[in-house]
This record gives sequence, C-alpha cells and structure tokens, in this order.
Amino acid sequence: MFKTIITSKKYWLSVGLLGIAFVIVYSVIVHFRDVARLGFGTFITETLGEGRWKRYLLSRIVGGLLYGAVMAYFFEMRKQKLKK
Repeated sequence: MFKTIITSKKYWLSVGLLGIAFVIVYSVIVHFRDVARLGFGTFITETLGEGRWKRYLLSRIVGGLLYGAVMAYFFEMRKQKLKK
C-alpha cells in the first residue's frame, strides 16, 4: 500500500497543495503574532535581515513539505481502506 500511495501523481499533487496551504496559514499566524509583539520594522530586521531570510524560507518549505507528505499519505491511505 505504501508504494502505491507514494508513486501516485495524485499523492504528490496533494503534498504540494497541502504544503502550500500550511506555509501560508502558518506564516500568517506567526507574522501577526510577531508583528503585534515587535512591530513591523523589527520583525523584518530580526527575521529577514542579515541573510536570515534563507533560513526562514528553507524552514517554511521543509515544514510545508513534511506536513503535506504526512497529511496526504493519511488521506490517501484512508481512501484506499474505504474502497476495500
């Protein structure tokens, strides 16, 4: 079952879409939490300044892909179990 799910094009499309949705929602929540506490200018300089934008972007991409992979796998596994 694992191999069939992982090789499915539908699975990887779901991974991408769920990952993008996670990155957007998570980033908006963290942004508003930090902006309320620090202020917009401080948020930009502390989060994105001095080359930290690379780590910020990489963490969002990796987190989104991991979240998308796990959630898409469970959704596809549940669909296949219901078909049987």
